[in-house]
Amino acid sequence: MKSAVLSRSLVLAVLALLIAGSISAYVLLSPARTWDSAPTVIVDSRGLSSVTDGDGGVSRTVSAITSSQAWNGAGQGTMLNAQAGSVASWQLGDGTPMLNFTDPERVCTGSCLAATFTGFYQSRGDGTYRIFDADIVTNTNYSWTSAGEPDGCSSEFFIEGVQVHEVGH
Repeated sequence: MKSAVLSRSLVLAVLALLIAGSISAYVLLSPARTWDSAPTVIVDSRGLSSVTDGDGGVSRTVSAITSSQAWNGAGQGTMLNAQAGSVASWQLGDGTPMLNFTDPERVCTGSCLAATFTGFYQSRGDGTYRIFDADIVTNTNYSWTSAGEPDGCSSEFFIEGVQVHEVGH
């Protein structure tokens, strides 16, 4: 009898932890923040050296970010613009959203594939908040591929998919 009660208690505790973990994975940013208009993300024109699709995944990343199909069913939100360009002027919080195919901030280590800095916002004065910058870094310690690469393998990550996820933040 004690064994059944202990077993039942253990199962309930594990379920409670799993539910709590799932709920915390969907925490919304507070305060709520939006862009005034669709920003243009500057995608690092250097590309990734491990992606052999002709331009290091740059054009396919831009296409994925700007594709309405990539965001199909994502709900209401701001569609972004993206274009290849230089990230030489990289600076967090400067008002220019950039996607860097390296990690100049040295924050994306271990199992991190890429990271988005979303904390650049200011009050509009009416209880709402304006996002004015969001920047993305990429962990180059992983092997990357793109849909256009002729020799991608199972140990590589698709740059387009990871970066669309990051832009979604």
